Amino acid sequence: MKIVVKDNLNRDLFTERVIAEKVDESFGEEFVKAWNDKNWSDNSEHFIALVPDDYVPYDGYAQLIDGNKNTF
Repeated sequence: MKIVVKDNLNRDLFTERVIAEKVDESFGEEFVKAWNDKNWSDNSEHFIALVPDDYVPYDGYAQLIDGNKNTF
């Protein structure tokens, strides 16, 4: 499992960051819940999430650049 920083505002131009890899699932669930309970609110820009090992973090900037290559 991985822990990633996700965008709470659903912006297109946002890059998710992996902050931990190879995390035990039960530890990860507890850690993510504790961190979000302490640091997250409806107005927060970010939150953390536990995702599978094969999860590919979203990179809005790379998608913007790749998308522009197809228009020229």
